[in-house]
Amino acid sequence: MGYVAAVHLVLRGKLEDRLRSSFKCYDRDGNGHLDKKELKQVVKIIYNIKRHENPSETENLTPDQITDRIFDLVDKNKDSQISLHIFLDGAQKDQWVLDQLQLDMRHCGWFLE
Repeated sequence: MGYVAAVHLVLRGKLEDRLRSSFKCYDRDGNGHLDKKELKQVVKIIYNIKRHENPSETENLTPDQITDRIFDLVDKNKDSQISLHIFLDGAQKDQWVLDQLQLDMRHCGWFLE
């Protein structure tokens, strides 16, 4: 039942709830912060999926450059850590950051029916 609830949250949940859930998945060591290594792993996965699905929509930036740019935009205190609060704030205030951290789930329409 937990898996079904998680899938429903990702596909239909409120943005903040989806971002909170995503953050928990991205925070691989569970310390409550994302470092560049953790974020780069996520960015690479999302980048490769987007590139595979629609190569023309992929940014001309590499996953390393995307990761660095996200940190430049949201890590205001420059401690090389992104907390949940900073993650939520950055993703909700900057559309580019949000686009880099989530997949377009429109292709999952078959799953929702």
